[in-house]
This record gives sequence, structure tokens and C-alpha cells, in this order.
Amino acid sequence: MTNHAMDPMYPDVLGMIAPIGTRITLDALQMALGVFPRAAYLNQPFEVVAILQSMIDQPLQIRLAMQLPTRDPAGRMMNISTGRKMVDIGLRGGEVGVLRIPVVALSPTQPGEDYPIQVAVRFRPVAPGNIMRPVSGGPPASVLTVSPFKLQVLKDIPFVQHPASHSPENVSLRFDVAPRRLPDPPESLKPTYETLWTIEQLAQEQQLLEAKVEQARLLASSFTRQNVFNTILREVQTIFADRGLPLHPGEATAIAKMVTYTLDDSATFEMVSLEDTRWFRTLAQTLAANPDAANWEPADIVTEYLLQAALYDSILIAFGIVRPRVRVNMGDRAEREVYANRVMTWLSGTGDSDLTYAYLPLVMGGIAVNSLVMGREDDPWEMIDQVREAVRGRQRLSSGAVLEIFDMVERLLIRAEDDLRRLHIRRLSR
Repeated sequence: MTNHAMDPMYPDVLGMIAPIGTRITLDALQMALGVFPRAAYLNQPFEVVAILQSMIDQPLQIRLAMQLPTRDPAGRMMNISTGRKMVDIGLRGGEVGVLRIPVVALSPTQPGEDYPIQVAVRFRPVAPGNIMRPVSGGPPASVLTVSPFKLQVLKDIPFVQHPASHSPENVSLRFDVAPRRLPDPPESLKPTYETLWTIEQLAQEQQLLEAKVEQARLLASSFTRQNVFNTILREVQTIFADRGLPLHPGEATAIAKMVTYTLDDSATFEMVSLEDTRWFRTLAQTLAANPDAANWEPADIVTEYLLQAALYDSILIAFGIVRPRVRVNMGDRAEREVYANRVMTWLSGTGDSDLTYAYLPLVMGGIAVNSLVMGREDDPWEMIDQVREAVRGRQRLSSGAVLEIFDMVERLLIRAEDDLRRLHIRRLSR
């Protein structure tokens, strides 16, 4: 079998360092902010650490400004010193790096906990750029400009979890002053910046990616209904609930079926090749970065690395499945990609909940593939009943465009029932 060349995605270096929930997105820039060590003695420097990840292929000018406390909660004077409260730095297109700003507590600061540092981050692209990284994350990097030891040190930093409801441009950090004093304060508190990944690594990323395509193809054949569906179902329920949109059982099952279909059958759907899906490219790059992942259980690989990419692909594939069934104009490929990115941005923690994101087209696609994604003990009629029940409950609280979507859902449910009758699939006896 001949493979067509795959271009690697810019890797998600930030995701290799900062845990889930600490990624802060500002359009063309993603970052994670923390203090290390969290507790320091008087005269002992600690650092405000910023992992900065460019999302575009053009340079960014970034300004980070700190507001340091001058009094503690009891009103006593504090002396928190740094070399520069404002730091300007330039990132090349796609670059990822770590900025460290030393800070020190000096006398008359008293020992205490949870002293605040406010960090404001602004950025400006030098020129309009193309988004080169998925906002929800992506594959790990195979090649970095730092050693694995340095990478592990960065992983040990306690990055802050910034509430989605707060401005991503202004972040609150906390530090403690321990009840001890070192003899002498530092002579220099100069900020430092170190590159972690640049576009120069992309050619080597591609070589390593292409070497893993056949292994990825073999591994992809294990992402079957039996191996991954139940795990995907649990993850879908968790992801949507965490974003303030708990799903009814039928809705979650439909979305999980659509994602499972994408992982299992997308290579033969409307001439969509594996190499053209985001999840398969993520898989190949993951194997290049972490060869041991090939020995994991299929469900663990999907959960750890592929689910966000598979959700994105599921949205695009579901549009193609649903459109001829409901005979409604659902936009061209470019418009669908814009919408898919909007949904993934929301799932990543930005923006308000919208029921449309679940139904259009994920639930609708799941209804369409209901009879194609079945386990031995599944009753596909049950999912149809559950979706109808969910729609009835949602309709009472909905208006406008969502009601039009529910009309399309009913048409899809009727078609799904016809599919089951045509295939002579009966309800399981209770």
C-alpha cells in the first residue's frame, strides 16, 4: 500500500509539560503560568515561570507584566523585589519556550501563605498568521531543544488552574514565604528565556512521523467498537459535564458512537483516507514521540492522546453523513472547519455552553451511524428512545435555531428506525 506524504502538525509542547486544566488560551498564544518553588525563604529567589506556545506561523510580540504585593493581609509592609516587572519577548512562528522571572522576598516581609502576584499578558502578531496548532492540544513533540531532564524539571512546576470565567489575560499566582532567612539577597534578578521547540525541528518531526505511519495504521485497526466505545462514552460524559453541559444518556451514547465510527471506519467513508484525519496524524506523531505507546491498550491510547483530535474529525465527518439525510445546506468544507474549531475551543474551556455544540452534528451523526456501531449486547432501539426523551426535555427550555435542529433530529431518528427494520434488528427483550 502506498502512502501519500503527511505533513506533521506543530506539536503540543505545552501539553507535554502543563497538566490538564492549566492551559490558558489567548487566541494566537497559549501559555501556562506558575511559581517555583511555591515557598521560599526571605532572601531566597523564586521564579514566576511562563510556558509560551505560539499557535500561528508568524512572529508574536509578547509583553508580560507583574503586579507584586506591597502589604500583607494584616497591612504590614512587604518588600517583593524583581529585576524587571515588565518583560518583552519575541516568539518566532510556532515557537515554544519558557520565560523565567526571578523574584525575591526581602525584609520587612513577614512569613505567610498565599501572597498574590498578578500577571498580565498581552501579545501582538507581527503579521496575520495561520493557526498551526489545534486549540485543544495535539501530538507530543518528537524533538526538543532541551534535554529530557530539563523537561522533567518543568513538569514539576505547579502551574495555576485559571478559571474559564476569568480573563485569560490577567492571571493570579500565589506564593508562600517560609519562616526562615538566608544570609544574603541575590545580586542579580535577571529574567531568562529558553527555547523548547522551533519550526527548525519540523523537518525532523516529519521524518520520524513517516517512519511510524505503517505501525500507526496497524494500531488503528484495533480501535474497534469492542475495544474503545465504553471508554469513549465515559470520557464524552465527563468532558461535556465539565464544560457545563451534562448530557442525557442517549446524547452521550450518540456522540460516543460517532467518535467510535470515526476511529473505526473513517478510512472508507466518502474517500476520506486515514492520513487526512487529524486523529491518525496525531497517532503517528505520538508513536514517534513515545514508541512505548504502541504497547498500550487501545482505549488508553485514545483517552491519553487521540480523543480531542477524534472529536474534531467526528464533527467534519458527521456533517458529511447528516447533510444528505436531512437535505439542508450545512456549509462548505471551510465553514465546517471553522465551526469544528469553535466547538473544540469551547470544549477546551473557552466560551459559554451551547446545546448546538452537542447536537450539530455530533448527536445527529451518532443517530445516523447507530446501526453501524453495535456491540453484541447493544440494543440500538434504546438509544433512539433515549435521544427522543432527551429532545422532549430540551425542547421545553429551548427556542430559536435549536428547535430547527430538533426537527432535523426527528427526521434522523425516523430514518434510523427504518434502517433497523430494514436490517431486521429487533428490540432486545426486557
